[in-house]
Amino acid sequence: MHWLLSTAETFSLRQVIRRCGRRYPPAVRALASGQQLYRVEALGQNSVVGLTIEQVPAGLVLRTDARLNGQETEEVSRRIWRMLRLEEDLAPFLRIADRIDALASVRQRGARLLRGTTLFEDVVTAMTTTWDLEGTPDFRVPISLCNRLGLPLPSNPTLHAFPTPDRMLADQPYLLDTLGDDTARQIIGTASTFHTQAQSIESLVRRPLSAVELGAKLSLLLPLDPGALGQVMLRLGRYDHVPTDTLARARLGRYLGATDEFPERAVQNYFEQWHPWGGLAYWLWDWSKIVEANGVAAGT
Repeated sequence: MHWLLSTAETFSLRQVIRRCGRRYPPAVRALASGQQLYRVEALGQNSVVGLTIEQVPAGLVLRTDARLNGQETEEVSRRIWRMLRLEEDLAPFLRIADRIDALASVRQRGARLLRGTTLFEDVVTAMTTTWDLEGTPDFRVPISLCNRLGLPLPSNPTLHAFPTPDRMLADQPYLLDTLGDDTARQIIGTASTFHTQAQSIESLVRRPLSAVELGAKLSLLLPLDPGALGQVMLRLGRYDHVPTDTLARARLGRYLGATDEFPERAVQNYFEQWHPWGGLAYWLWDWSKIVEANGVAAGT
């Protein structure tokens, strides 16, 4: 079966795929030489479907071999809408990026990033994804969690849906053995919180709070260090949150050629000039370059 989802005028699935390069988060991959996305999604406790996503002039076409009822179709649509943020209009940011050399990649690869289909997936992926100094993500840990703990796709058991909080909690010994005590307990604590408070957390992120207020409340509920919080805020579309963690300070200090340790406020001030898009600018910045004395960014 197949059905159609509408998109914003600025949406381009090909640019989303280009932005990923060869690094895809769990449960999703590219097909047809970068023309389509394929997502494995769990519906309910035991149902798992494979979804092919393709853009056509009228919008996005979702295809699956499964026969879904109306409620399941609506649920899948809502999740893919979330994963791709189809309602989001990035035109104001695109105009900003067009004037900034360090955001030159936006012209070719756009400014859209893949999210998870649930907030729980976004939080766990943020907590277990590492980033290098030049802005490259390493998804090996969340992918391994998905492959071990997620429900398999019946037509291809090598593919798995992202695990639910219940499935994480059901295999705590694996988490402890694989992730180490500190990280495992953070993931277990997060799964426990979502198991009992998922609706409250979902309501919280929809409230009209400032980035500072939302970040503070999320950090009280979930074991998010500053780096993971920055990723979660990005995935929520809170581009007014500029990361100021150790990696962010190291990146900007290196980019500007600073010899002393860069303070948090300096990162905030640097990207504040593009408010409310400063956080998105940070995540899409070309950190492989260093600004020379003449103000020109040189490759490293």
